[in-house]
Amino acid sequence: MISSKKNLIFTVTHGRTGTTFLTEVFKIFEDTSSLHEPEPNYANVFPSVKEDPERAVSFLEEKIEYINGCSENHYVETSNVFGKGFLIPLLRLGIMPGLLFLNRNFRKTASSLYERGSTPMRTQRGRHFSADPRVPGSLPIYEPESLTDYQLCYWGVLDSYARQMQAKQIYDHEGGRYHWVTVDDFHDFDKTLEIGEFFGLSVSNKSAAKKHHKEITSVHHNPNKGNGRNSAELSFLEDEVDVLNRIAFFDPLFVDKAIGSPFVEDAVKNKLS
Repeated sequence: MISSKKNLIFTVTHGRTGTTFLTEVFKIFEDTSSLHEPEPNYANVFPSVKEDPERAVSFLEEKIEYINGCSENHYVETSNVFGKGFLIPLLRLGIMPGLLFLNRNFRKTASSLYERGSTPMRTQRGRHFSADPRVPGSLPIYEPESLTDYQLCYWGVLDSYARQMQAKQIYDHEGGRYHWVTVDDFHDFDKTLEIGEFFGLSVSNKSAAKKHHKEITSVHHNPNKGNGRNSAELSFLEDEVDVLNRIAFFDPLFVDKAIGSPFVEDAVKNKLS
């Protein structure tokens, strides 16, 4: 059985939500290793884990061994793949990390994925970085093969939100630590300190940390380079309502939670009310 004495903090999110920025922000804290997608990289093995979830166990054994070798006592990793197929296996192995439930407006996130060419189950990037609606444990949806590329991207964002809900339920039952966040929270220095302290992180030189934080927040991290596709041509409202309707055949309670969140457009909510 693997174990770790490190203070582990991971994200559950889809990606295109500000994970690169978060990686830099957490570097203001002392005795903290903050990384984005280091080796061993979840994304490299994720396609095979979707075929056989047992493969997540051997990967996690290697991953925790790597983390245990870090000199810092606090370890933050913001890979968006972790929450899509590795959190539950890690919990089953007896390790309960702190979790950041990171979100952004669902349409903006899905549009960024679409423009990037990261389509779940269809493109190479999508297969390595997104869940697959045909795989058990994913957010169920009616006839995923008939969805457009944008609709699959929107489904992928909703799938990550569903995984946050699942993790919240487990953590509430087991007493785990989690925090709902957006990128905007980390543009505020005091809020950043508050979140860090919640997870057991600290700074001794507040003025130096504030200066470092200001330098980080002045930079646009990981801008979307796109893939030649323009999301402005899409029929967002109709596509998103259709996705949520298809999910509602299997999980109407999740759809209620999604449209009750601040991340779904009001026009979509009105159509489904």
